Amino acid sequence: MDFTGRPLVAQNDAMTEATIPTDASPANKEAARSSEGTAESIATLLGDEIYQGKHAPDAPLREIALATRLGVSRRSVREALLLLERRGLVLHEHNRGARVRRMRQADVLDLYRVRRILEVQGARAAPTASTAARTHLARAYETLVASGESNDSFEIIRADLAFHGAVVGLADSPRIDGFFRHIGDEMRFAIALLREDETRSGVADIDVVADHSAIYRHLLDGDVVEAQLAILQHIEFNERRLLRLVAA
Repeated sequence: MDFTGRPLVAQNDAMTEATIPTDASPANKEAARSSEGTAESIATLLGDEIYQGKHAPDAPLREIALATRLGVSRRSVREALLLLERRGLVLHEHNRGARVRRMRQADVLDLYRVRRILEVQGARAAPTASTAARTHLARAYETLVASGESNDSFEIIRADLAFHGAVVGLADSPRIDGFFRHIGDEMRFAIALLREDETRSGVADIDVVADHSAIYRHLLDGDVVEAQLAILQHIEFNERRLLRLVAA
């Protein structure tokens, strides 16, 4: 008790209520939203640069240099790098800062194991999928075909990932969709590595699209067995390629 006879806990509670606002001011809320938006924008920009190979695996990402180049605060860059770490594109090391994550064979095996589970589940659900999910798949495939005619590798990567996301979406499960989005950045990074290899090898864009045609056709027909087989063949073929690339 204090000299007033009130319990100290009660006094502290009263002080807390009097000195700590129950809600942030509109100005503070706007500042927070602005900070979050800036960090998200920076993370998107840096992520795109990583996909495009502008930051090599293990390359350092210096906060001061990035803040100067982008004309933003160091704090915003730090928040963006933390977002990229959660997305699997960046690693933070004590006393060394952030660097671009190098995809290793163990990462590939784990990522593609998850892909098998999610995409096969989508194929199994194809015959009973909602009209919205089937329409989304059709649009994703049309976008993929259009990207193959654009000669834009970046758009092909986006469309490729979106198509596989639409396959997963046939399960009509918000939780499964959410999990696929969670691994989306790692997936996109993997597809970018494969796309870079295809470009070096002279693989035509239209051939990349054709590789997905069998999957789409079987899903459209509701042929679960053939759809699963086509998906597994596609995943296993690209898994082998990616394992070879990251081992080089």
